[in-house]
Amino acid sequence: MRSLIKPISMVIALCCAMTVQADTVSELEQLINKWLQIENQNNKLNTHWLEQKSSMEQTLTLLDAEQQQLSELNQRRKKSTSELTQKREQLVTKQSELENDQQQLNEQLTRISKQLLSLQVQLPPPLLSSWKNTGDLTNSQLNTTDKLQTALKMLGLLRDFQQRISIHEMAILHPDGQEVWVKQLYLGAAQAWFVSEDLSYVGIGFPSDLGWQWEFDPSINAEQVALGIAVQQKKRAADWVTLPILSYAKNTQKGAK
Repeated sequence: MRSLIKPISMVIALCCAMTVQADTVSELEQLINKWLQIENQNNKLNTHWLEQKSSMEQTLTLLDAEQQQLSELNQRRKKSTSELTQKREQLVTKQSELENDQQQLNEQLTRISKQLLSLQVQLPPPLLSSWKNTGDLTNSQLNTTDKLQTALKMLGLLRDFQQRISIHEMAILHPDGQEVWVKQLYLGAAQAWFVSEDLSYVGIGFPSDLGWQWEFDPSINAEQVALGIAVQQKKRAADWVTLPILSYAKNTQKGAK
């Protein structure tokens, strides 16, 4: 009986040992499977990380480039704003200068207009007529440009008339009340001589404080005045002409009588 029990005990011990070994193998397999799963997950995480890293690096590169562009754009905007501010300041300064020039021009034009108007009464009749056809400086409807152009035209007419000898014809009033048609020889705008066709009337013209004056003077050689007119009109050959010259002071005194 004892001999039978011993083998049975050995079998039971062996079975127990095999059971323990089987459990250990199973646990190892489970551990290995878990390790493999973890390793697989780790590989996936590394792969995902590498993909994310590459994408993030590209994103960062794009962001850096965009930031650089924005920085350059901001610099250009600041520069453009600075240039605009500078140009605006220049325009404001230029506008102020133009307004100042305009004011000075208006003041000078006002003075010139007054001088021209005061001079107007002393002009020879032909020149006075040209001035009136040019414009009216007393017209309040004229703007600065129109007034300036009118004043310049008047000065141009005065300069041209002053620099030449001119011939005109008109009727002037004799002291006895009758009108006499005469030819006039103007020496610039300072003096003139006149003579009738039949040489019976002769005299001089001159500016004075009272305006342009005509004075009959039989002491003047009528033939010399007629000769001067004929030479100027190229109806006679050039020749010496002797005519009286009056100073402005004397003219003024005569005009005041």
